[in-house]
Amino acid sequence: MFTVLLLPLLGGCGGNASKTTDGDSRRFATVTEKQAFLERYVSFRRRYDELDFAIRYIDGGDGMVPGPTEWDVRILAKVPVESLDEWASGMVPTQIPDVSWISSIPNAPIEMASFEWYAGEGRIVGISRGNRLVLYRSRRN
Repeated sequence: MFTVLLLPLLGGCGGNASKTTDGDSRRFATVTEKQAFLERYVSFRRRYDELDFAIRYIDGGDGMVPGPTEWDVRILAKVPVESLDEWASGMVPTQIPDVSWISSIPNAPIEMASFEWYAGEGRIVGISRGNRLVLYRSRRN
C-alpha cells in the first residue's frame, strides 16, 4: 500500500527535462541547429553568420533533491558588424585574460592579437572587429 502511494509522489519529482550537457557544436550540421541548441543555455538572442561552442552545464534541478546549477559556456561566433558592441554591453575593457579555455571550442582561432577584451559578472568577451569574431565565456561553478 505504501509503495502505491509513493509512486505518484516520485513521478512528480523532476518533471522538467534535464538541461545537463557536456559537448560542443560539432554534432550539428547548420548554424540554425547550433543556435537552437545554444539558446537553451544563454539568455541572449543574436544573429550568427558562423557559430561554434563548447558547453558544460550541470542542471542542479534535475534530481529529487535540487542542487546548484553550474555552467561553462564557451562561444566563437562570426556576427554582423553592427552587432559586435552588443556582446560587450555593460562590461568593462580588460587586459588579455587567460585564454586557455578557447582551445576547447571547435574551429577556435590561435592568434589573439586582434581581439579586444571585456569582463563583467562571470563573463569574458573578446572582439576582433576586423574579422567580425566574438569569443565569449560565461561560467558559474
